[in-house]
Amino acid sequence: MSIPLKISVITPCFNSEKTLEKTILSVIFQQKNCYLEYIIIDGGSTDRTCEIINKYINSVNVFISEPDAGAYDAMNKGISLATGDVIGIINSDDWYQNDAIKIVEQEFSKYLDIDVLYSPIDNYFKGEYIATFSPGDLDKLPIRFTLNHPSCFIKKSAYDLIGLYDLQYKIAADYDLILRLFLSGLKFHYVDTPLAAYSLNGMSSAANFFERAKLIKECWTISKQATKYKEKNLDDQRNKAYLTWIFNEVFAIPARYFLKPPMARKVKTFINKYLKKPVSDDYGKW
Repeated sequence: MSIPLKISVITPCFNSEKTLEKTILSVIFQQKNCYLEYIIIDGGSTDRTCEIINKYINSVNVFISEPDAGAYDAMNKGISLATGDVIGIINSDDWYQNDAIKIVEQEFSKYLDIDVLYSPIDNYFKGEYIATFSPGDLDKLPIRFTLNHPSCFIKKSAYDLIGLYDLQYKIAADYDLILRLFLSGLKFHYVDTPLAAYSLNGMSSAANFFERAKLIKECWTISKQATKYKEKNLDDQRNKAYLTWIFNEVFAIPARYFLKPPMARKVKTFINKYLKKPVSDDYGKW
């Protein structure tokens, strides 16, 4: 008789009173057959965050509230405490879709050799569905992040092999970790059902131009780690990809500041249709 899978879910949070309850409910009400361990790492919130967590404390296995060095530091604490075979990380303004954990359980039980499971992710603004992001080609990971962190589930043994999140990266440490997993030759497995959803106020999707610039800079630095990845014209591909990214960011400034996301999405769809330009590319598609 096989031993049931154990899945650990970690939520890092700080002053998240406006969004955390939805995140918690999306975890504790998952339908599942596996053991589910829920870990919440709070950075010493001063609002009602801890009060909300305590409301559901009977469904939380580990709860720590203390000052930390940011979200990735909290994630590292959670991973170190996790006892599950597989670990998922869902931020305090993101949430899991229905049956997400059941799908994760089924896939890891069926394919015993996979190390990383990933999926599309849905995007919302003020409760309104905007679009679904489909991951890009894995082979493009040495150039840009082609996945979405909240929809990834990673074996604990994979963390044991490659280490935790590198705290020198304040915005893109998730890209750094996924890239290290990829370059280590670990097995990735894709499911086409969105496992998670996120709102548009996450740190990597902030409209602030300077935050976007920091994100691009960090991703460029991380991408340069892949110099040992054997692919022709990697430097040329990287240069082209980042110049395109910068151009798109500059072009998107008016939309980010003056249009709400639903309207910005409609405008983007119209422009792509008018220009007969495909929306998708190798780095992911909306």
